[in-house]
Amino acid sequence: MKPSFALTLLAASMVSLVPAPVLAISTTSSEPTVLAPLQAYEARIHAARAAVDAAEQGGRSDALKVAAALNELASIHFLNADYDLAEPFFERALAIRESRLGPDHPDLATSLNNLGLIYLAQGHLDKVEALLRRALEIRESVRGYASVEVANSLNNLGSFHKAMGNYAKAALLHKRALELRERALSPTHPDVAMSLSNLAELYRAQGLFPIAEPLQTRALAIREKALAVNHPDVAASLCEQCELLREQGRYAQAGKLCARALDIRERALGGLHPDVALSLVAMAELYRVQYRYSAAEPLYLRALDIREKRLGRKHPEVAVSLSRLAALYSDQRQYALAERTMQRALAIRETRLGRTHPDYAESLARLAQVVSAQGRNDEAESLLDEAFEALRGGVWSDHPALILATATRARVAVARGDLAKAEPLYRRALAMREKNLPADHPVVARSRNELAELYRQQGRYVDATPQFARSVAALEKVFGAEHPELLPPLTGLAAMSVATGDQTALDEYNKRLLAIQSGYLGPDSPVVLALLQNQADSYLARKRYADAAPLYARLIAGSEMSLGASSLAFEALLEQVAEIHRANRDLPEAEKLYRRLLALREARPDADSNSSVTSLRLMLAELAFSQERYADAATDYRYLLETRAAEFNPGNVQTGIVLNNLGEALRLQGKSSEAEQCYRQAIFIHQRLPGAPGADQATAENNLGVSLFSRRAGQEAATHLVEALRIRELVLQADDVDLAMSLNNVASERIARGDYRGALPLLERASVIVDKKPDATKLRVTIRQMLDSAKAATRSKADGQ
Repeated sequence: MKPSFALTLLAASMVSLVPAPVLAISTTSSEPTVLAPLQAYEARIHAARAAVDAAEQGGRSDALKVAAALNELASIHFLNADYDLAEPFFERALAIRESRLGPDHPDLATSLNNLGLIYLAQGHLDKVEALLRRALEIRESVRGYASVEVANSLNNLGSFHKAMGNYAKAALLHKRALELRERALSPTHPDVAMSLSNLAELYRAQGLFPIAEPLQTRALAIREKALAVNHPDVAASLCEQCELLREQGRYAQAGKLCARALDIRERALGGLHPDVALSLVAMAELYRVQYRYSAAEPLYLRALDIREKRLGRKHPEVAVSLSRLAALYSDQRQYALAERTMQRALAIRETRLGRTHPDYAESLARLAQVVSAQGRNDEAESLLDEAFEALRGGVWSDHPALILATATRARVAVARGDLAKAEPLYRRALAMREKNLPADHPVVARSRNELAELYRQQGRYVDATPQFARSVAALEKVFGAEHPELLPPLTGLAAMSVATGDQTALDEYNKRLLAIQSGYLGPDSPVVLALLQNQADSYLARKRYADAAPLYARLIAGSEMSLGASSLAFEALLEQVAEIHRANRDLPEAEKLYRRLLALREARPDADSNSSVTSLRLMLAELAFSQERYADAATDYRYLLETRAAEFNPGNVQTGIVLNNLGEALRLQGKSSEAEQCYRQAIFIHQRLPGAPGADQATAENNLGVSLFSRRAGQEAATHLVEALRIRELVLQADDVDLAMSLNNVASERIARGDYRGALPLLERASVIVDKKPDATKLRVTIRQMLDSAKAATRSKADGQ
């Protein structure tokens, strides 16, 4: 924010302003005048021009009247921030007064003061000091050291020295102005508020927030009581208070004040006034620090446009807008754009402020950050060398620009892998910030996090952990538990949990990181989706499927939003997650995803020729069968045979498999006749295929035999069951469970015929196989029971003989 300053009109009243720096008007009256609405400016300008014309009709004898009229006209332009229009009129007024008045005349001091303020508002700082100092000397000589006019000059000189970065001088001048005004005026006079505000802004610019806040609060209270609620000076205090609260992380309070200040300024001054730009930048900064980048950028751009149009493209306030805009681009990792924008700000500050100004040093440090982010660390170091040279001896030891340069040098050292060099720099930056900020201030917490991260990279986990924890606690206090500000320290803690193998802590940190990123970036952000996948996969690797499943569901929902349901990447994800559910026996969830995938692929133009559609149909039939939904399984198998006749032809082994599976789905519904027809077709197809009989034919033979056996067609059943056993003995391993099943089935048919002796060796072979198969519990129990029964029957028969 800019300081207030005092502009001297010809006669009459005191008006507090908020343009460029905010300047005060020294007159004989002590009562404030409400600033005229924007709509009244044209009428006032017209009247002032008429007064100038009338005075000029009087010739040389009325020259001083002309000077007074010119001063009045220029002052009106000044109030409307038309500085280039005001400048020639102030210059003419000064020229007349210098030629007609003595060197110590008060009106000459007025013209010197006002012209100096125009140059200050325009950013022509090299022209300002001599004019303001002459005005002060005249006023001290004529009015005395304790007069209001002297206080005004001290105020304005203080504003100049702040603009030059000479904060120590500025503070002395503003303090003197405040003391004089408090003695000469009422403690609740608007000019006292002006001095309080300027002093508070001076302290805020140096990061001395605890000192600044009570001054700013008092200034606002005075203005709200003394001025109209919609007065621009009230807006100035509101905006300054907003900035102060923002820098202390008190965003909710700041937002209300910013919005109110902007509304007052737009109504009172119009949408193109430079003071509106101040409020726009303040609001944009508030959005930026809350990561609301899309809301911040248009405000920055609008403020930049106002300043370029009203102040000129080389004005220092344009550099402020450019610097803030560059920070926004850097936050979004648009480093090339940020660099171009910051270079323009740097060029303006170098030209208009000089190479020893703190703002120039700040631009160098911010440019170094952007350059280092692009891997150009040597260039960044050179920029920082220049920044430190600019700051040498010219600012207080804990000036924000010095802290920024120090922290940036530490970051560059880290980027170059020189952690030993970075540590004392990070410590110094943290100490400087702790000196002037509350312990739980976000800036302190961020600085502490950087030091903690350095310790982590050095493997100093004992040192890093408490620093990360303090950073988290401070940020939680300001922002709440799920704000993006917590991401860096939580990420650091998660990384340390990985390094130390503390999986329980890692899970908790990852949960928090995921919750924050989801709320901040949205459920479809690539960052959020990557976190979801990593955490879900981590749970799955540790056999925590119940924890992984809901994360996979969120992954699918977010990916559909991000990628689109018709994208190949989304289809691949559906298939991957469906397979995870199937492998973990969550068959309903797997089936739901496979059916979604099937619908997507069947909607494609190439669906009829897409082999994956067939595979999905088969998978869905299998899933329905596994869930004992035999009618649904039969429907899927029939659909394939009917709609994919070209693919499922009599010469395709897959056709025999599908017919066998359809037969099983029908048999288990009690539809034996239909089932047996399917088995026979399957066997016929397998028999016609080249080569020796295979396992698929054996399966169909076995299943047909089982169906016939269940209908007591024993002789035909035996034929198929024995054939299934014969084939399996040829093609399967000796310990295959399917072989044990065939041995059991043939034995069952023999037992049904009373051939216990013939069944016994088959069951003994089957028992040897299943005893080695932990997953064949049900079959093992069945075989054991039958074996015991066969043995008992054999013994009984032997005893009977």
